Order: sequence, then C-alpha cells, then structure tokens
Amino acid sequence: MPMIPPSEAAEKLPGYPDAVLRAYAGYYRDKRPEDLDKVVFGLIAFLLPEAAERSLHELPDSTDLRADLGIDSITIAEVVFIIEDLFDLKIDNDTLMSLQSTGDLKNHLRKELAG
Repeated sequence: MPMIPPSEAAEKLPGYPDAVLRAYAGYYRDKRPEDLDKVVFGLIAFLLPEAAERSLHELPDSTDLRADLGIDSITIAEVVFIIEDLFDLKIDNDTLMSLQSTGDLKNHLRKELAG
C-alpha cells in the first residue's frame, strides 16, 4: 500500500499545524528528504508537552530523542503509529529502541522510504 494522499493525511491529523500538512504534501509530490524531516519532527513537536525553542528538523543529528527532547515511550509510540499509517511502513520494536537520536530517526526513515 502506498503513502496515503495528502487529503487523507489531513483527515488523520486534525489539529496538527498546517506546516506539517504542507510538508507531507510536498513529500508526497516530490519525495524531498527535507520535507520528510519536517513532517516527522513536526509530528514530534506537536506531541511534546512544551514547545521546542527551535524547529526540531533544524537540530543537530546528535540530539538525543529522550534525554535532550524529553520524549517518552508513549510519545514515541504515537509518532511511530502515525508514521506507519501515513507512509505505509512497519517499524519493529527492536528498530524503534535503536533510534536514539534525531539523526538515527531521520536516516532510518529516509532509508526505508527510498527502498
């Protein structure tokens, strides 16, 4: 099953910022990795209890998802569920546990979606 169309993504992401939906539409259309990053980190930022000081997709790849951003297991699970649904991916638990940094997450998703 391919990625869902942007109109369906908008229905699945009520309340999410327009920037996330625009980035998704851009990735759907052009497959630019930077749009993918904006979608994924926009999803995470929306679910964080406190607003980030700057856009998450601009953080260094070494930024630790848990220690630096305070992302808990519930937030990670929710983000993975949404990513799996939007991009028709499966991320197993072992892989999920190995994704420690923003760079790990970014590189894993880019690799999965390219292949």
